[in-house]
Amino acid sequence: MALDGRYRLIKPIATGGMGEVWEAHDDALARPVAVKVLKEEFAGDPGFLERFRTEARNSASLHHPSIAQLFDYGEQDGSAFLVMELVVGEPLSDLLEREPVLTPRRLLPILAQTARALHAAHTAGVVHRDVKPGNILLGRGGRVKITDFGVSLAQNQITMTATGMVMGTAQYLSPEQAVGKAATPLSDLYSLGVVAYEALVGHRPFTGPTAVDIAVAHVNNAVPPLPSSVDKPLAALVMRLLSKDPAQRPQSGEELAGLFDKLVPRTPPSGIPVLVSKISRPADTFATAVTTARGASDEAPPTYPPRRTRRDEPRARVSSTPRHVNVAALRTSGPRLGRFSRFRWPLLALVLLLVALLGAALANGLTRAAPLDGPPGAVVAHSTSPRDDGSQYPRRGSPDGMISVDGRGHDSARPLTTEVKDA
Repeated sequence: MALDGRYRLIKPIATGGMGEVWEAHDDALARPVAVKVLKEEFAGDPGFLERFRTEARNSASLHHPSIAQLFDYGEQDGSAFLVMELVVGEPLSDLLEREPVLTPRRLLPILAQTARALHAAHTAGVVHRDVKPGNILLGRGGRVKITDFGVSLAQNQITMTATGMVMGTAQYLSPEQAVGKAATPLSDLYSLGVVAYEALVGHRPFTGPTAVDIAVAHVNNAVPPLPSSVDKPLAALVMRLLSKDPAQRPQSGEELAGLFDKLVPRTPPSGIPVLVSKISRPADTFATAVTTARGASDEAPPTYPPRRTRRDEPRARVSSTPRHVNVAALRTSGPRLGRFSRFRWPLLALVLLLVALLGAALANGLTRAAPLDGPPGAVVAHSTSPRDDGSQYPRRGSPDGMISVDGRGHDSARPLTTEVKDA
């Protein structure tokens, strides 16, 4: 189903007193939106159509980060619809169903943002008249969006409430509204006080079998005290919001938001708490010792210890020897040389050198005493006559430098010197 030829309804999100809220898609701008459609049983009713138009006008006049933005309004086939910003998240009522009691650190940012949004609406001349957890949406990052101005009242607006008719939800209704008086900005603050009470305790301050009984309890019954587990400053502020006399309540949403901020340190205007922790580090023992020493001598200490002093500070020697090693045993093991221990390695080198020299001399003597190989009467030739060119090599024609049987070469070369050893 497409409304006005561009808003395609996808799935229902919530149902209110007059309309149903759907998740939809804007085909013209290609974006997700939320569409509030008048219920089918109220279609064609001029009174309900006028209420839808009033909600559209009041919502269109509001611009605040914590108020759901209105995009479009239209009427089709006797019905009406509102196109609004789609808030990805959940209403506070769903959160309270899972966690009936919230810690102040989680709750206070929600209350502060809601108070600022109500202040923006009040400044624009619009009273919400139906502040409750179901109309406080929790978006991503803890961002709050208030919605559903269906029963809101603007300045110079013609009232559509019949005599004796009360607009709003009985559990969050202010005493002045319960007795039929006109709702004011302070009435919205009372309703926000009921929300705070419920989130801190786990239940609403007044209950009853019927809406009329609950409304009467808001007027006549005293507010039950908050448990002692709630911080006293926060409990006092909530009791002040639930005062029967509007003059005793905070006089604006801006003032109320500031009071909420003071209860949580460093809460920014957006209402999201920022936790500030101090950086802790071990004390500088050196600086403390220097300061103490200088203080004992009644001298003005420097702003920081001199670097020269820190460099000269003795450092602890860290032994790399394992604890299980017996160092004394290692030092006493091995040969004991007494006062010659420092000459250990030179003496060892000298001994090795002497051994090497003795070995070389012994080998030389054995080599000279060995007899020459060969049969008795062998002739050993030595070419002592150099060639004419001064070369010591044999002349040409004498193969391999050997001598023939007759003592001459093949070319009758000059005689060679020979040596004959008898066996």
